[in-house]
Parts: sequence; structure tokens; C-alpha cells
Amino acid sequence: MRRTSRTRTTLLALIAAFAAAVTAAAPAGAAPAPGPATPAPASVAAVGPVVLYLTGIGGGPPNIAQAAAYDHLNRQAADAGFSGSQCRVTEGPILVHVTGNHYQAMIKATCSGEPAVTTPTRSLNRLIGPSGEHISTVWNVPPGYTVEGSLGQLYTSPREGTIPIYHCVVRKDNFLSYDVNCEGQTYVSRLGWFYPSEPSGVATAPLMRCMVGKQREFFESNSTNCEGQTIGGQHGWILTG
Repeated sequence: MRRTSRTRTTLLALIAAFAAAVTAAAPAGAAPAPGPATPAPASVAAVGPVVLYLTGIGGGPPNIAQAAAYDHLNRQAADAGFSGSQCRVTEGPILVHVTGNHYQAMIKATCSGEPAVTTPTRSLNRLIGPSGEHISTVWNVPPGYTVEGSLGQLYTSPREGTIPIYHCVVRKDNFLSYDVNCEGQTYVSRLGWFYPSEPSGVATAPLMRCMVGKQREFFESNSTNCEGQTIGGQHGWILTG
């Protein structure tokens, strides 16, 4: 039991270290203003590559655990539209002995560039982490996070009247912005395209910037009153149909 506890602690520490690396703190500077930045002009709709950080995990005897971790990683990359040539392994596979001949394997990779567009839209999901922090993303669910629900659909390519929206980080806090410079903070990924103004004849819902708690942790919501929390402004309108 003591060995199992130590190995689980080690694996959790590795996962936590990876998550921290993905959401590294932004350079010193002011946090984003309560309201989103001014929308970028349509001419920059293709600006901002997609950068995706993946963790593949597998279990079993050493060779099977490693193969399962690679398979998990490859399936995530393919689901996001990335080819093998767009992804590189950055660490691992890391093997952690659990018990007997059972190991846990973990491998990390980064995919970058333009993913293949396989669907017209992707769901923008709101995730919650172990400490209550939020991430809104169309990409993979980081270790330790669970999906709270969908905020709507983002287009996977530019459409008339749309602008891109980006995943950004400030001091390890995740937020969305339609400024490719992330309002002076750290760029993570382009997520898709949405409407800065309410469109006619298209089913949409508000996409709000909200803040919660003394630390004013950012999260996104479809509720115009930010679910009773602090209102940070409206990003725009997201597809619901």
C-alpha cells in the first residue's frame, strides 16, 4: 500500500507539473481589463496558429502501457485534425510502477499549425479543474479537469461577420479574448470563429466574460448576469443551433 501511494503521488505530481507548464504564468503586467478588447478587423481572421498540448496515458505491463499512451496521444491529435508531421513528442514515455507488473505510462506532445477542418463547428466546452479554476476550450480536456458543459459552437473557419477568438493565460488564469495579442498576456491557442455582434437569422447565445472570487478568476458563461458573479463584459455571440 505504501508503494502504491508513493507511485500515485508521483504520477499526480507529473500531471500537475505538465498542467502548470501548459498554463504558465504570463509575464509581469496588468491583467486584462474587465471588458474584452476591441474586435480585430476581419482582415486578420486567419491570424493565430493553433497550438495544442497533449498528454497520452496508458496502463499495464511496460510495453503495453507505453503503446496505450502513444495510442491515446495519437487519437487525441487525430480528433483535433492534426497529422503526425504536425506533432512532436516533448517528453516521455514516463513509466511509473504501480504494483506487480502494472505500470502507468505518460507521454507529452505539442501539435502546432493549422489543423484539418473536418467539421464546420466545434463545441466550446467549459472545464473545471481540481481547485475550481476554469478553462473554456474546443480542444482536449487536460488531466484533472472535467467538462461542466457546452457554451455553444464555434466555426472552424471564417464566415461572413465572424472574428476569431483565442485562449489566453494571465498568471495561470485562463481567459478568452478576440485580441490575437491576448491583451498583453500569454497566447495559448486559436479556438475558432464567432460573431462580435448579434447576427440575423442565426441561432446564437451571449458569450460573456465573467469573474469569480477574491482573485477574480476568469470564466465564460452564456448568462448575461454571469450566474450571479462579477460581469466582465460580453465577448459576442456564439452559435447554439
